Amino acid sequence: MLPTEVQRLLAGTPQAGAWEPVFPLLTADPDGLPRICLLSRAELSPSHDAVCCAVRSTRTTANLRRTGAAVLQVVEGTTSWSLRARVGSTAEDAHGGFAAELVVTAVEHDSLGIPLRPMGFLADAALAALERRDDNAALSPRPTRAAPRASP
Repeated sequence: MLPTEVQRLLAGTPQAGAWEPVFPLLTADPDGLPRICLLSRAELSPSHDAVCCAVRSTRTTANLRRTGAAVLQVVEGTTSWSLRARVGSTAEDAHGGFAAELVVTAVEHDSLGIPLRPMGFLADAALAALERRDDNAALSPRPTRAAPRASP
């Protein structure tokens, strides 16, 4: 189950003129080395036990298809959460877009009580087109609840 704080941080849409968090999605390349894909809230949609993500990176898409696993990193305040996930349902569009339901199997909470500053970017008016928000909104996998879940 996703903590309420994490659901809140992942929900919403970047607003022009505001600093927005970036969420690293980690997958594994065929040689076993990590691949990082940076996502914004516009590319993520959380639920109580999964996060749907829209990905336009061909390498990340290939890794998600091949391994069926990923880790999404979320940071705020004094806490870092690592969301370990298995790929559930997926969807594709004609423009090279790929969406995956990341069914969370474990949430690793890490904090030493020191203030952390998450990676971020300054959103601008052109961002919606660059992130292909309209395409991403239409590209959504249908949730599946058959994926395995680890106990907390």
